[in-house]
Amino acid sequence: MIISLYIIFSALLGSFLASFIYRYVNKNIEADAYVESINIYTEPSFCPTCKTKIDWYHLIPVLSYLFLRGKAKCCGATISSKYFLTEILVISSFSLIFITNDSWGLILFKSFISLTLIFIALIDYQYKIIPLSSLLILFILALILSALEGLFMLPEIFVAIISGFLLLATRWLFFKLKGKEALGLGDVILFPILTLMIPMTLVPILLLTASLLGILEFFLSSKLKRDSEIAFGFHLAIASYLGLVNFYPILPLI
Repeated sequence: MIISLYIIFSALLGSFLASFIYRYVNKNIEADAYVESINIYTEPSFCPTCKTKIDWYHLIPVLSYLFLRGKAKCCGATISSKYFLTEILVISSFSLIFITNDSWGLILFKSFISLTLIFIALIDYQYKIIPLSSLLILFILALILSALEGLFMLPEIFVAIISGFLLLATRWLFFKLKGKEALGLGDVILFPILTLMIPMTLVPILLLTASLLGILEFFLSSKLKRDSEIAFGFHLAIASYLGLVNFYPILPLI
């Protein structure tokens, strides 16, 4: 019963996130005239194509997309699969957090952190930017999680500060040598925040995991002759999520 309620909770948040990403992008990045004219937090759900308000029974996460066969009921336009896939992603990520953590406090905070990481990852992957507002929210959640897990200590804070300065120095040095940025400023801010959520002994593993994921993407992009610019924040978010589901401590056992 509890897991069922939690899945419903995650599905609702997944639906909210999918809609919010569309609104945020079209207000702050794509500059859609209609979205710019509304309050993206309070405006009722509407069709992205014809802007018609959507009835509540067509907003049921996952099921509505399947029932409507990916077509808008109001105008017949194709509904982007991004909504459906984002809902599935949130449900899956929340479920894994539920399975790998036994405290409701940790489960809830890690779930909201996961939601923020998904937002950051999806925006960064497509647009190569990390919204500062999402970094502030993540920072607050990371501090609370750090306190809950007993990680909010002077050595941990010191590691976070040093890691930030190291990435900032790397960014500056690469720009001086190559004339272009190796890391975005959002990546430089994101990494120290993520270090607050894991023991400092796992910080090198987190950075190594994100780097290996970035190298893999670069290799695949080169093979497929696609844009090879790497969104490092995307890979940092994935590496950090692995920490939320306690993946790194089991590595020595594999």
